Amino acid sequence: MSQKQKYYLTTAIPYANADPHIGFALELLYTDIMARYQRLLGKDVYFLTGTDEHGQKMYRTATALGVKVEDFAAEKSARYLKLADEWNVTNNDFIRTTEPRHEQSVQKFWNASLKSGDIYKKSYTGLYCTGCESFKTEKDLVDGKCSDHNKEPEELSEENYFFRLSKYQEPLKFLFEEANPDFVYPPSRGKEMYNILKNGLDDISISRSKEKLTWGVPVPDDDTQVMYVWFDALTNYITALGWGSDDETLFKKYWPADAHVIGKEINRFHSLLWPAMLMSAGVELPKQIAVHGWMTVDGQKMSKTIGNVIDPLKLIEQYPLEAVRYFLAREIPFNNDGDFSDTKFRDRYAGDLANGLGNFTSRVLSMIEKYAEGVVPKVENINTDLNKYLNHDIWPAYTSAMDKWDFCTALTITNKFITHCDQMISDQQPWAMAKAGKMTEVSDLLYHLAEALRHIAIMIWPVMPETSEKIITQLGLDTAIEFAKPLDELNQWVDLTVGNKINKGEILFPRLT
Repeated sequence: MSQKQKYYLTTAIPYANADPHIGFALELLYTDIMARYQRLLGKDVYFLTGTDEHGQKMYRTATALGVKVEDFAAEKSARYLKLADEWNVTNNDFIRTTEPRHEQSVQKFWNASLKSGDIYKKSYTGLYCTGCESFKTEKDLVDGKCSDHNKEPEELSEENYFFRLSKYQEPLKFLFEEANPDFVYPPSRGKEMYNILKNGLDDISISRSKEKLTWGVPVPDDDTQVMYVWFDALTNYITALGWGSDDETLFKKYWPADAHVIGKEINRFHSLLWPAMLMSAGVELPKQIAVHGWMTVDGQKMSKTIGNVIDPLKLIEQYPLEAVRYFLAREIPFNNDGDFSDTKFRDRYAGDLANGLGNFTSRVLSMIEKYAEGVVPKVENINTDLNKYLNHDIWPAYTSAMDKWDFCTALTITNKFITHCDQMISDQQPWAMAKAGKMTEVSDLLYHLAEALRHIAIMIWPVMPETSEKIITQLGLDTAIEFAKPLDELNQWVDLTVGNKINKGEILFPRLT
């Protein structure tokens, strides 16, 4: 058996100074959908998430609450681990930047960059935004405030270590222009980074004085400094794979990353600083930075002041998880911003799920019970038109959209196929054919509808795995056996076994209260 093609993808590691918010849940979901899709393609997927636990914000928040920062970090990190579990996210690993495996390797990374001549120490006075955990220049500010946090940065003066980011101006231009023009996706986000690059890169502070901050990874051979949070945090993508440790098996198997999935607010760190750091340490670059947009609520930016911040764990207490996953993938396009509201959610639930997929599933299974004694009927005449439509139009458009992180379009295409099959029922009226004694025609139609339902279940699996597996089971199939097959086997036409007993079960999408 040939070795599976690998696929390594990561989320950003959220800053664990607060409970998880819906924006990171969306990022986890996007990454999980892609991980599941790549598994459908038969690839060996490794999926990493975790938490970023060092830095000024963590220390100040814990101190203000009167708790040890170590305990505070552990408690918040556990909430993110719970989020991944309760949202049915299939990550292979969860990295904490306070773990010894990370801290030891990041110090080796520092030394590799130091050996390249890219780290130096100097006195510096600058404007520091604690919210961003980064220094700002005047051109970064809007009316003297950080545009992301709407706060004036602090003026800091201290002696720090700096990374020679300016040294990598031309190598980064070559990366964007020639080596990998698709390095940042979507292209609009790549263009933003390229424009920053053209305006010139400044060296960046990568440490803080222990007099100001004790909560961080110690700088090697200098007990007066700790690493600046971004130089520490970004390396998690390789330290989690064992880079710099005695066992680099995972690193050798999965690196380079196929995609780092991040929000647009941290694009600069991932698309400019991270590749420069890797070049400095002599490590191969990731293949792509996949940048998603933001979510608004009722048309407004989420804000504690407004009181519209959504807790993703409470959201799935209010609504079914599968429906939440569907709504976010269908309504919030990966490459742009999108909006959540209860009204939109309920409309999408009723239209696409209850009256769409759920109703179609129920109709098909009910007719098989009524007209075929509850088993998948024998087929005499293959519907070549439906076969052609599915394999020449629907599947190519679906896979093209999924390959481009366009989950919204992939689900739209799936719904288009459901509508087409519903129309077949309306046009051919199996109840009328049965009344007229045309049972061969009824059996042919019901077989093709059941087979279409199997294909629909495969299409929705990356987004709604539990719903998908319920449908597969209802069709009398074994989910473990079915989803062990790669997509190019699963999506063969007329593959449903004649004689399978239908297990109708409960309604997929009951009315919301």
